[in-house]
Amino acid sequence: MRIRTDGEYDWRTDLYDETAERFGVGTKSGGIDAACEFSTQMLRNLERAAEHPDMTEDLAELLSTSNVTLEHRTVTGLEID
Repeated sequence: MRIRTDGEYDWRTDLYDETAERFGVGTKSGGIDAACEFSTQMLRNLERAAEHPDMTEDLAELLSTSNVTLEHRTVTGLEID
């Protein structure tokens, strides 16, 4: 697989370097692998967190990113027959 990093895609070079550094790996491909593994696990964890009884709207907003929005709403009601 080839990923373009020239021309309009030159911003990817810095992104991939930063990702590799963040995950403590020595190569761009290692950084991409680590980021993909992290994303897969984190998305699963966020789905579970959204249903956790301690979740709040503020925490859901804090855990959201530009690519992933976590929403949590507390619904209460009273019904009198």
